[in-house]
Amino acid sequence: MSTPTRTFLLGRESPSDAWAEVQALATVLVRYRLADRYGVSRHKIHGRDAWGVYLTDRTPEAGPPPRLALAALRTFGLAA
Repeated sequence: MSTPTRTFLLGRESPSDAWAEVQALATVLVRYRLADRYGVSRHKIHGRDAWGVYLTDRTPEAGPPPRLALAALRTFGLAA
């Protein structure tokens, strides 16, 4: 098993705004049954007065995300 990879998605100035984004993305992951592979988290951005929202791929060794994952991310406005 490889190390999970965390990818920065977006930043927000307030922790509550970042938390709202986390909750919205988590809802999408659950709806598309992707929560086993992907997680979402909120962390303070080092050296800035802002918060980042991150997507974590728990099994990057599984290769690129399946089409279903891309469709889920598109509903959240995160995939082209």
